Amino acid sequence: MTALLAGCFAPRAETEARNWRPDGPGGRTLSQLLALSPGIAATTWESFDGPGGATEVRLTAEYAVPRLTAACPAPLAGQDAAARAFLVLGLTVSPAGAVDFAYAEARGYAASGAWQSTPLDIGVIADLVARATVLPCAALALPKGS
Repeated sequence: MTALLAGCFAPRAETEARNWRPDGPGGRTLSQLLALSPGIAATTWESFDGPGGATEVRLTAEYAVPRLTAACPAPLAGQDAAARAFLVLGLTVSPAGAVDFAYAEARGYAASGAWQSTPLDIGVIADLVARATVLPCAALALPKGS
């Protein structure tokens, strides 16, 4: 009975991911880092069954594009500026509650319908910890017709 109740009250994988402290036990939680990240306008969290009993938690953070583009050069000829930009961050949460980075990508969408997905690496976590801009300027300049 105790094991059954423990499973009912165990933190959901999404909660584990939100409370993950990528900078160590004394650092801020991922939720706190996102709240401090420049330009984030909204976040959405989703959970999916993963391999080996793990759960994939996907965070989609939408950025306020004008805050990001102010630090970027204007798109070149043949490119569209992103009207919407997102960070998609995948984390794996083990059955024991351990959180690991799985993947990250930047997604940009232009008003013309052009879009682009740019793979990112674990450096996005360091950028979040440093409160630096996570999305690269290249993710905000989209090839026309893409």
